[in-house]
Amino acid sequence: MQPTPKTIDTPFKQCGILTAALLGLFAVLYVPAQMMVGPQAVEGLAYATLLCLTPGLIIFLAAGFLYRDASPVAVMGVSTLLRLMIVGIGTLIILKLKADFGLPEFLIWLLICYFASLLVETLLLIR
Repeated sequence: MQPTPKTIDTPFKQCGILTAALLGLFAVLYVPAQMMVGPQAVEGLAYATLLCLTPGLIIFLAAGFLYRDASPVAVMGVSTLLRLMIVGIGTLIILKLKADFGLPEFLIWLLICYFASLLVETLLLIR
């Protein structure tokens, strides 16, 4: 009897690892955000975490269930474009709705979360 392939749990496992990594990053950055700027920075950190988590979840689920045979390079290309679009449009919307958000309240946390999620996503896709 052949063992069943583990293709179904792989996208969910990748989504779980990415979510855990970004929640861990949120926990690590919570105290500096609170101490340096205050509650607005924590709110900005939460928005940044969610903005950076969304494209990763979409890519892992799409790559795992719809495009299983796609090469990692192609998935990374689509992932980069999707991430830029979602984070860019989301950033513009947040900055329009929250006019008092600036570099210390939102953008610095967005950059940190963006590069951390990109790193985790890349490592998960190439392995």
